[in-house]
Amino acid sequence: MPSWVIQPECDAPVSAADRELYSTRPPAWQAGVEGSPRPFTPATDSGVLAIVIAVIVLIGLNMRHVRRIFRSLPHDLFSVRRRDNAFDEHTANETRVSILQLFQMWVFQALLLFMWLGHITPATTSAAVTAQVALLVALGCGFYLFQLAANITIGYTFTDPLSATLWRRGLNSSQILLGWTLILPALVALFYPGIASYMLILAASLYVFSRICYIFKGFRIFYTNIGSLLYFILYLCALEIIPLIAVCLLAEKICVNS
Repeated sequence: MPSWVIQPECDAPVSAADRELYSTRPPAWQAGVEGSPRPFTPATDSGVLAIVIAVIVLIGLNMRHVRRIFRSLPHDLFSVRRRDNAFDEHTANETRVSILQLFQMWVFQALLLFMWLGHITPATTSAAVTAQVALLVALGCGFYLFQLAANITIGYTFTDPLSATLWRRGLNSSQILLGWTLILPALVALFYPGIASYMLILAASLYVFSRICYIFKGFRIFYTNIGSLLYFILYLCALEIIPLIAVCLLAEKICVNS
């Protein structure tokens, strides 16, 4: 056959490496990387975020009364001066805002307890997390009401009404102070779980500090002799340490079983 005759078209011989190089398949970078589901955290739970935002907004709307309460906070927390002054009484608006600040403390306390005791698995749902946090808020409220009832009972049993009022104000002031100081560690632990352990240690230290302030004021009110000191030690064991242990156990049961 003459050399000028056109041969039928055929594929040129190529190696396997060249065939892979010139493949018509899309390159790997176009295929992308298989995604993994985003891990669920309380910070992504709409119910928890709604509670936090609602508390912050309500506090912001009542900031005028909050400032006045803050001005009286050091006196209510530390002073044991016995003066019956009608102007020391809070107005109805300030009482409402004080209750709101207590609710703030229960919310951030519940978030920290959940970050400490909560067990999040792939099967954890948003509703379950919201329910657990709500139960922990209710537990904090119940613990406060127990403390308030014990405070009133002991105060009016072992001292005069004015001293009992001073001690009750010390309880409320210590809880309000705790609520404000827990905001930062609670929010940091919520949105940055990697450093939650450090925030939990900080929150525990703040709780201990607030209880020391309250207990110290009670000691100054009730201490008169060695006998009163023994009664005060019994009070610490019966109404401070044992109930706190019981609350921690209940909180763990809520987080595990809910």
